[in-house]
Amino acid sequence: MPTETHILLIDDDEVDRQAVRRALSASDLTWVLTEAANAAEGLALAGEKTFDCVLLDYRLPDADAFDVLGALLAPERGINAVLILTGETNPETALDLMRAGALDHLSKAELKPSGLARAIRYAKARRTFLAELEQAKREAEEKSRALDALNRQKALLLSIIAHDLRNPFQAIIGLSDSLSRTAAQKDPGKVQIRAQAVQEAAVQAHALMESLFDWAQLQMDSGDVELEMVDVAAIAQEATSVCRHTAEEKGVSVSFECGGGMVRAHRDMLATVLRNLVGNSIKFTPAGGSVTIACETGTDRRFVIHVRDSGVGMSQQAIDNLFRIDRRVTTPGTAGEKGSGLGLLLCRDLVERMGAKMEVVSNVGEGTAFSLVFDDLSEQ
Repeated sequence: MPTETHILLIDDDEVDRQAVRRALSASDLTWVLTEAANAAEGLALAGEKTFDCVLLDYRLPDADAFDVLGALLAPERGINAVLILTGETNPETALDLMRAGALDHLSKAELKPSGLARAIRYAKARRTFLAELEQAKREAEEKSRALDALNRQKALLLSIIAHDLRNPFQAIIGLSDSLSRTAAQKDPGKVQIRAQAVQEAAVQAHALMESLFDWAQLQMDSGDVELEMVDVAAIAQEATSVCRHTAEEKGVSVSFECGGGMVRAHRDMLATVLRNLVGNSIKFTPAGGSVTIACETGTDRRFVIHVRDSGVGMSQQAIDNLFRIDRRVTTPGTAGEKGSGLGLLLCRDLVERMGAKMEVVSNVGEGTAFSLVFDDLSEQ
């Protein structure tokens, strides 16, 4: 079944409007005609409904045709095809109308069904083409922005590799050279110190490489994540047990307050996030402090996992820049622990891949709380 062509006719002359109706009736178009007897009424209708094309009388008593044409073609109206009905024979007038945006002009004296139908079909096709072109333009712009973002991330990733990996490897090379010379001197005390420094530099380089590879892999992996109901308490206990030795050496207590809470998530992703957050909290909590994993179901049925610490806290500016790779800052922990600055970026991306969100509340000197917020449990 042919699709209907919606046409707006703006003409103050009833005889001319009747001629248009006759021509349409004699054509092979399937049409719906809306009529307006003046410019004001026509512009009002153009703002209320969607039309495939507009037939506009060149001489209207209440407005200049060029002004009406400009108003009809305003972007907010979404009209791309205006055909001028005119009794003028001056070719310059026709050219001026075309320059002003009219798609075509038709002589009232020679208004024939076939010519009118052809002009309207062209107008409708043009409207469809322009809509598709605009959609393609938007999609291209979105892809361009995404590509720009990927290029920026690639450049930042390369700069991180160039800058951050160079330091520990230079330290390893320098310390290993010093170690070999010290070993030749047969000084066990100095050998032990140099060997420990080499080991620390190697651990730092390895941790940075792991963070870089994990984060880079996440950026390249665009596949869907399969979620399932997982036991938060079991994952929280696993995360705290992995970090407990580090916490004990530093004198920080780690505990969890999760009952039998279940949440729809990816088990390995959630475990990675909690390990990173607990490890980060330990890093910025001095001896005698505490780190706690707690769970709650809000009144809105959202499930929230909190990782709270009594550490040094952060300023609002630091929070604002926390998840921006272009402003990545590596801050030593309270015991001088070093990091890559990528752990929290990885956590944020993993949380969003699970359809949840991460919130941060912190005050300088009062500790920090990271919250993982999962949507309405009633829908799961």
